[in-house]
Amino acid sequence: MTATVTSRRRPRLRAATVVRFLVVLVAAAVVFFPVWTSFVSAFLPSGVVVRDGVLPWPGSLTLRNFVAVTASVHLVPQYLVSVAVVTLQTTAQVVTGALAAYALVFPRWRGRALAFGLVLLTLAVPGESIVIPNYELVSAIGLRDTVLGVALPYLAAGYPVFLLRQAFAAVPTEIWEASRLDGAGDLRSLFAIVMPACRPEVTTAVIWSALSAWNGFFWPLLITDSGARTVQVGISQLAASEASDPSVLFAGTVLVVVPTILLVVLAQRLLVNGLARGVLH
Repeated sequence: MTATVTSRRRPRLRAATVVRFLVVLVAAAVVFFPVWTSFVSAFLPSGVVVRDGVLPWPGSLTLRNFVAVTASVHLVPQYLVSVAVVTLQTTAQVVTGALAAYALVFPRWRGRALAFGLVLLTLAVPGESIVIPNYELVSAIGLRDTVLGVALPYLAAGYPVFLLRQAFAAVPTEIWEASRLDGAGDLRSLFAIVMPACRPEVTTAVIWSALSAWNGFFWPLLITDSGARTVQVGISQLAASEASDPSVLFAGTVLVVVPTILLVVLAQRLLVNGLARGVLH
């Protein structure tokens, strides 16, 4: 009887597995298709891209499109500005997020729940609603069209505080108390004990902050003229100046997207673990 029931269940299980595989395959194709189109078109002459449309096939590959990108909108200096903004903004957000999260978890003081609620409220505030005050402040202190001016309004953010606070709350209090008994101060306890114990969440915060800084567009476009233009603003200029040459536009898009893809791929395991643990905590 048991063998009969098992033999009846196997076809159902295999059918369910095939259906899941097909669903995943279709989803992967939907995601991969624009990536394929962009990367292949970036290495093809414009005539081939116009002829093949949305289904380009790698044939006569060329690197002239990338040379045209760097020559038309000075993408290399903009790349350096973006790297500087990402480094400054990410470092500041992770450090301020870790300090705030530590203060919200380990020291016992009144109003911790209220303070954490205020942090959560900042997540509901659209960034566009504070653009004008930020613009007036940055302009008043003379930081317009500078790297520091681009990063200044985003040196602290609510999401890293929330993520790291959830992670720190899962660290046993006994570990923190033991470090304090050994003579460690708050900063040493944070950076030597607590943060290493929450490495996946810290990595997630770093990646989130870096991607947010790299993909920023509206604020850098508003606060800069030419000296501190980021690569995202440069790509928008490329779309306007090279609208008749789709291959060059695809090449510029690839140059902008590749760093983000590499960042996510290299830290994929820690990123997934950090997000999962942040939700569970």
